[in-house]
Amino acid sequence: MDVRRAGITAATVTAAALLIACGFGTDSPPKTQPEPQQPAPATTAANGTPTKGAPARTTGSAKLGTLLVRSTAQTKTRVNCSDIQSEERITASDGPVDWTARAVDRVSDNAVGRTIGSVTLSPATGSLAEGAGAVVRIGGSFSGGQRFVVVFEYPTKLGSGRVNVELSC
Repeated sequence: MDVRRAGITAATVTAAALLIACGFGTDSPPKTQPEPQQPAPATTAANGTPTKGAPARTTGSAKLGTLLVRSTAQTKTRVNCSDIQSEERITASDGPVDWTARAVDRVSDNAVGRTIGSVTLSPATGSLAEGAGAVVRIGGSFSGGQRFVVVFEYPTKLGSGRVNVELSC
């Protein structure tokens, strides 16, 4: 199976170690790990005045969880881009999770690319109680290149988290 993540941050390694220490993933570790996100760096206007980004989205829950994304028997990382048929299983860990998903043309450390309207995700948003899971079906088509990324985003105590799943044609 293809490696689906470009890099591992120290926070991801720490999170993985904590999950393993708590007994998660000892039989079949997830193929992707949550990607902790840092708050957006402060930017400056043309006159040098600091500006702020949009505030982080939060929920009414006092404890926010982590979203884990795992392959299923129907998961394919190499797809026919004229008739995409794949899926991912998502699970809330360490608390409830409100999540959204979208297909984009590219992802970097600090930015998510343009949304691809021709790739469908069902469901594309939802809420999961701790330990609950759902299957997200990926369909539609993509003609904009050799690969695209499905991005799962969710709020965390520190702002937001993101898990990227890369699919290739």
